[in-house]
Amino acid sequence: MVAVSHDRFLSSFVGRREELRDVRDLVLANPLVTLLGVGGLGKTRLAYRAYDDLTASVDGAWSVDLADLVEAPLLGATVAAAMEVPAPADEHDVTPFVDLVGERSALLLLDNCEHLVDACASFVATLLTRCPNLHVLTTSRQALDVLGERVYLVPALNAEDAVELFGQRASSALTTWSLSDQNRDSVGALCTALEAVPLAIELAAVQIRTFTPPAMLARLADSTAVLGGALRGEPSRRRSMEACIQWSHDLCNEDERLLWSRLSVFSGGFSLDAVEEVCAGPGLPRDQILGALAGLIDKSLVRRDPGDVDARYRMLEVIRQFGRARLVDSGELTEWRRRHRDYFLVLAERFDADWISPRQLEWIGLLHREHANVRAAMEFGVHDPDEAPLAMRMCGVLEHFFTTTGGGGEALHWIELALAHSSGTPLERASALRVGAFIAVLMSDLDVAGRMTDALNGLAAQAGDDEVTAFALFAEAFLRTWQDDPVTGAARAAAAIDLFEKNGDLSRSVNLKFCRGMMLSWAERRDEAASAYAHFFEVARPRGERWHTGYALWSMGLDALIEGRVDEAVALERQALQDKVEFGDLLCIGLTLEVLAWAGAEQGHGRDAAVLLGAAEAIWAFIGMPIASMPFLSHRRELGVAATTALLSGSEFQELVERGRAMPLPDAIELALGRARQQQLTGLLTRREREIAQLVAAGATNKDIADRLVLSVRTVETHVDHILRKLELGSRGEVAGVLAQDP
Repeated sequence: MVAVSHDRFLSSFVGRREELRDVRDLVLANPLVTLLGVGGLGKTRLAYRAYDDLTASVDGAWSVDLADLVEAPLLGATVAAAMEVPAPADEHDVTPFVDLVGERSALLLLDNCEHLVDACASFVATLLTRCPNLHVLTTSRQALDVLGERVYLVPALNAEDAVELFGQRASSALTTWSLSDQNRDSVGALCTALEAVPLAIELAAVQIRTFTPPAMLARLADSTAVLGGALRGEPSRRRSMEACIQWSHDLCNEDERLLWSRLSVFSGGFSLDAVEEVCAGPGLPRDQILGALAGLIDKSLVRRDPGDVDARYRMLEVIRQFGRARLVDSGELTEWRRRHRDYFLVLAERFDADWISPRQLEWIGLLHREHANVRAAMEFGVHDPDEAPLAMRMCGVLEHFFTTTGGGGEALHWIELALAHSSGTPLERASALRVGAFIAVLMSDLDVAGRMTDALNGLAAQAGDDEVTAFALFAEAFLRTWQDDPVTGAARAAAAIDLFEKNGDLSRSVNLKFCRGMMLSWAERRDEAASAYAHFFEVARPRGERWHTGYALWSMGLDALIEGRVDEAVALERQALQDKVEFGDLLCIGLTLEVLAWAGAEQGHGRDAAVLLGAAEAIWAFIGMPIASMPFLSHRRELGVAATTALLSGSEFQELVERGRAMPLPDAIELALGRARQQQLTGLLTRREREIAQLVAAGATNKDIADRLVLSVRTVETHVDHILRKLELGSRGEVAGVLAQDP
């Protein structure tokens, strides 16, 4: 898998030709290269540009931005999400990464490591000892000090590139201005005064709307003089950077300064609605927020997020940290972090209250976009006993968010940190314990699930509260079912449903209505299961519910398959799969692929069935929820595998399963939906490789392909080498024959 990052930035990349060459050469020659320098020097831009250039030279490449990550124990889970592998068992586990990379040539970029240096150093050192052909590129303000690390001190721009950068950014800010022979010297003098630091130049360039370059130079001299005492002893480039940011701060009006500091509590971006709710307050009324935000955007201090189609914004990390320092200096950081946490707690509770509705897809999309802010809100609460109960409440309403992000391990991390404090009412503690026990069951960690369920039962006995009792019954229903006792699980679910309905808890009652049907199915009581599904649909369908409906259709499809109604089973599974693809719900997508594979074997489609089994295995590995540990389903899978292998030779079965594991998920879904025939050898190729393979088959030379696809000849050569190796071909002339057999 290769991830290209060029769409990460809105502005063009300027200069750095020599630096790019040096970094590329260093990365290819060393296991670990760290780009080192103060904030604003352009480490991230240089790293991502080198990364993009190097992806054609390796078999796999992944990039991870760590700027928004606060909790070091979540480093592995964050990297795992980017690499699309299962979350590690703990913060020291690198097995999922080693299983993916192995001895392949691969590249991993870790951006913004400075606040996680120890964790990054340990992670990288361990990974490099297990993956001999892995190259790691990091950016940081501090070296990792790992054996074999090569540190590259990122220089400022050279004089020519500095002037060019100012010219491009200034002309974008003011279209009537352009770099010319008349103003080039004054621009050069300004860039020299700014120590040719890229971010300082960009911040200065946007002021072209108000000041000429000579006027900027004069004002910058004043700012540097004012800051001189505070910054004495700092490296000169840092002084220039700080002076330029301070100058930008001085140019802001009071509303803009207040908003700048308050925006620093956000992580990973923010929407206008969130800004108005969180940042309005003393000195900055709500009706002045929009004007202040527009002013910060106009000064390039806030930028539109290029990765989001909605109106979302973000600050560069060095700008955010400057604002955060203002909150610390004023003693207001805790107050505004609490405001931030309160906003996202309310958002999470609105998500839960409105869950059984036609708006589920919108809610999932919104919470996914706010993942970094949810983390920041959790982090604020879990370390303080007075704030921990609100973190418990937040965990208690985000179970569907955590399961869709593959963040089961993260959920347990927050829940256990919050519950480590003795604070919180029985209901607050029970709400977090219920979600923890449920997720631990899905992750097949029955020891943790059992411990949390015991704690819930203790709280229920102590509190004598129907809601706490319902939460305990909910957890026990799943635990008993996963302990291969679905009869007791279904009974506990029925008792919990009665209490949830009595308390008006629609979200939990609807969830359990489906789950009770599934538990009865697993108990081989399918008539009762059918009745349970009917009760579920009576509540879910009038409300436009789709999330649990997808699972119900999956379970009903499995029942149909077991009873020999194969065509009906396929129709139900495909209906469930189509819905779940929209949600990106990997758990249910994996379950439907499994049943469709088993059904395919029943229909005699052994090759397709084997590929779908492999695609499902890739999902189980990624989300860390192995089907082998799911009672009833593990046995059904054994039967499905046996039926598939009976149609194929042993070696052919293994080859096709491996192909399914490597197949892009969209291709596997197309196959499962019956909209595409099973890819043969070309299923091993990436989309770009397929495109190049088709041109090779048509007789195009490497230069022809490079010109047509706007690539370098060297890049095309590398792709062609990969194609021949993956297809096990001796020459490019054989590619046409393979494509003819496998269109």
